[in-house]
Amino acid sequence: MNTKKANWMFLVIVLSHVGLSLLAAYTPLLQAMAGNMALNIIVSEITIWLPALLFLLAGRNRPADFCRIRPVHISTALMTVLFTALMEPLITVVNAVSMLFVENTVAGLGDQLTRLPFWSMLLGIAVYGPFSEELAFRGVIYQSYRQQENRWKALLLSSLLFGLMHMNLNQACYAFVMGIALALLAEASGSMVPAFIAHFCVNGLSTALIYAMDNVGGGISELVETAESSLGGRELLLSISLYLLLSTLFTPMAGCVLAWIARREGRGEELRSLWRSRKIRGSRLMSVPLALGILICAAMIVMEMVLSF
Repeated sequence: MNTKKANWMFLVIVLSHVGLSLLAAYTPLLQAMAGNMALNIIVSEITIWLPALLFLLAGRNRPADFCRIRPVHISTALMTVLFTALMEPLITVVNAVSMLFVENTVAGLGDQLTRLPFWSMLLGIAVYGPFSEELAFRGVIYQSYRQQENRWKALLLSSLLFGLMHMNLNQACYAFVMGIALALLAEASGSMVPAFIAHFCVNGLSTALIYAMDNVGGGISELVETAESSLGGRELLLSISLYLLLSTLFTPMAGCVLAWIARREGRGEELRSLWRSRKIRGSRLMSVPLALGILICAAMIVMEMVLSF
């Protein structure tokens, strides 16, 4: 698959997302479906993995080969968990900074999530969701982009699209950072499997925390409101500063773990060449379908911010 087809695929994903949201707003049946969180997750993720699969098959590509779904050493899988834990402070501080301007989108859905059994939400959010998103973004889109010489530009653009796809500022910010980390894992290991493991860990931890907070009592919404009202501007900035300090300490350690994974999988030179490729001009990745998809995502983000005020 070439970059133009990958750009068309992104536009199809965006239009499917927006179209589904509009239909849910004006169609009683889909409104009822949207109110069912489990069904909502299943349908929304179909709009991600189905276009990816169809574009792969249309291009006569074997999904496992093209997306590099290959087994890795057990030690690599374990070190991936450590890498994810070390990256968590950076993801948290980006999330916290975005909350200075908008609400935490996932926390706002907490009460709906906890109405369903924990295992079902864990499967939906931490297994099904990461599989769909990794197939589309670290699989089809990034693998298509990285065929040109400037693989660093390919990594950044695919991560940006991953963030924008969430269509709200809060998730877009930390998903962009996550996207970079996940793509680096895919490069270091030569496989999409570690990226899925890391994505599972991040989403699984978020899901577990939401259910743990709910068990404290009072519901997620009340807990979030209480926390926000008890934290003044100074206290919130102090919390951000603390996570910023932790990310300053732990992110370089995550980089060391990434280098270890690359050596373990025999891809040390590949990881170094990725960084060196940033100086190469490379081919043009932008096209009309991609620009249109980005503009739609940006418009949805702005609209969500305006309606939240």
